[in-house]
Amino acid sequence: MIRFRIGHRWKREPADPPHDSVALELDGVNLLPGAVEESLVETVPALVEAVAALHSGGRRLAQVSLPEAHLELVLRRSGADIELQVASLSRPARLLRPPLRLDAEELAEAALECGRAFREDMARVAPRRLTEPHRQVLERALEQLEEPTHHREEPRPEPFTRRVAPPALPGFGFALDDTDDVLRRSAREKGPALASLLCPGEVWLALPERPVAWRAPGPPFLTALELARQAADLARAVELGESRYGLEPAGVRPEMSLDLKAGEARLGGVTLPLQGEALVAAMYHLGQALAVALSERERSLASNPYLVELTERCREGLSHLRGAVQPPQQGAAVMPARMAPSPGASRPLKVPGRLRRLRFENLWEQRKLTAADEGRLMMGRQSLVYSSPQMACAFDRKTGKQLWRRAATHGVAASVDGYSLAASAVRVCGFQGKGAGARWLHDHDGLRIGPTLLRQDGLLLTLSDDRTALAFNEVTGREMWRLAPPRTRRSHLTIQAHRALLATDSGYLYGLDLADGQVRFRVSATLPFLGPPVPWGRRFVATLGQGSHFALLLSDAHSGESAWTFEMSLALPSTPLPSGKRLYIAGELEGEGVLLCVDSSGQTRWQRVLHLGPGPFALARLPGAVLVTSALGAAARVNEEGEVDWRVGAAGEQLTRALQPLISRGVVLVPGERVRAVDPNSGHVLAEVRAGAGLMAMQADAQLNLYFLDELGSLSAYRLGSHFAVVGG
Repeated sequence: MIRFRIGHRWKREPADPPHDSVALELDGVNLLPGAVEESLVETVPALVEAVAALHSGGRRLAQVSLPEAHLELVLRRSGADIELQVASLSRPARLLRPPLRLDAEELAEAALECGRAFREDMARVAPRRLTEPHRQVLERALEQLEEPTHHREEPRPEPFTRRVAPPALPGFGFALDDTDDVLRRSAREKGPALASLLCPGEVWLALPERPVAWRAPGPPFLTALELARQAADLARAVELGESRYGLEPAGVRPEMSLDLKAGEARLGGVTLPLQGEALVAAMYHLGQALAVALSERERSLASNPYLVELTERCREGLSHLRGAVQPPQQGAAVMPARMAPSPGASRPLKVPGRLRRLRFENLWEQRKLTAADEGRLMMGRQSLVYSSPQMACAFDRKTGKQLWRRAATHGVAASVDGYSLAASAVRVCGFQGKGAGARWLHDHDGLRIGPTLLRQDGLLLTLSDDRTALAFNEVTGREMWRLAPPRTRRSHLTIQAHRALLATDSGYLYGLDLADGQVRFRVSATLPFLGPPVPWGRRFVATLGQGSHFALLLSDAHSGESAWTFEMSLALPSTPLPSGKRLYIAGELEGEGVLLCVDSSGQTRWQRVLHLGPGPFALARLPGAVLVTSALGAAARVNEEGEVDWRVGAAGEQLTRALQPLISRGVVLVPGERVRAVDPNSGHVLAEVRAGAGLMAMQADAQLNLYFLDELGSLSAYRLGSHFAVVGG
């Protein structure tokens, strides 16, 4: 018995858009484990449409993405049956179970029943949450499923088999066993990207004393993808000088235990000679050899985004296996004294050619920082400042020594230049720098403050209970003014020139005189404000949104007069990025990442698909271009004409938020599970530093030293050890 099942929690707990579990059951066994928080308005129409396309004969191959569970459902028509595969792209990348053959008519009936029930439930529970495009897809798919179809017998394709031996020992070999001609037929029909690569086969590892030391049956592409991921982790262990390392290659037993110092490996109870660097190179060579073999079989696969990403990952990994070259020592002549650069300024690396590779070394680590998921990491002139709702502290950037620490029961707020506030039930204290005692203290009404603290014109501004704006005199501690907006749960505070701007989730934005707190204007909007306003010359731009409706508001920062409101259909919009007379914003449109360019009059200049995976996204300004990064660690440079100059693929698991990319010494730092240093002109990856999927914040100083804060409250510092350049002859 085949049945699609949708959870019922979304009916009791309405959300916009509704999220709940999605299951495909075969005789009571769920074939989609982990799909418990998917967007129903996207997933259910996509499922029904995929089955309908196979049922009507419009397609022979379909793919449905379950992004929250990192699953890909692949359906392939084969006569009167439909072959089903469920691929997981999380770690390890694999097929969850061998391919299953289902009766096509029974699967179509199950999809028809599911689609009808979902349509009725949406009409009854949440009629406005099913957008018009999704509704049309669902209606069209149901019509196709209701029509009878007759499939003629197709001639069986000529099977394709290819076996590629390892190029060296140690090395990986692979075999392609494409009996249904998946590679050619899917590519020629412009089938789904991943489904076009899931041809059966196997991968094996050959060692000097064992021709088949390890073997993994299944689609070679998924095996090569996971081995490329593991190669990066192993290369990192080798680079750090670890003595031992253990892994299950591609998640397939037996486990391999490596003695990196002795150059030996224990596999299946047998000890064999194996160098860690040689195994890393073999893993990367496998991905490149597989890409060549697939492209030779079908030329159009060379542009398959999954295959392109695998090839780039392997190419980058192999380039990092070369030994680092220390930069040349400067002459012994005494250099004239120079002023120290400001924390925001950095000079490009001086290299006698084209920068090719960077190497970072672990510098220091601090642990047990509280509330890392709510904290802020800031780069001060001499120190690194961390501010969270319960605690704030500062560390020396070179040694990691704690310079000062503030903790209080009713909140702490700290600024980038070392000023801090600490509040108790009856007192609020002000501190400056690393002095042991408070600079001032005053009575307090018990409101919670922080963690944001802004300093301007002798005032310290912060938020209380995330909604009330407070201003203190930085010298005396006297409360100069406060504003508590009505019917507000969340406010966003920023400063622009002589105005304090307070945007609220009740749809009002207040412009206050910085000196006395008088409200000089109030801007009313039909949607809540989602973040602090962003300065754009003498004006500011703010993002509004609720549910699936989002807009941009441009107003004068002095008078509050609105210039225009730009409604957009993007989901998960990024923070707007003004650049000259243009404004950039990234988001999702029909499941694809999109970058939107708007001019100063509120007109769309262009819109480009990014192919960076799911949102959210973050933006940074480059000379003549804009850099877009995703929570997966993917990045793209888009020039002012909307053309993509280069793109780098994902870097591991998705982060919980999209972090701002950084630019230091002419190098772009792309946040992700693996933070990558990228050449901003060519997109070449210069270095990778593993930060983990729990990365919460990232900073870089003017010397290109890196600082990472993870979800467990660990603050890690890495210094630039060396750089390698290629000099033309």
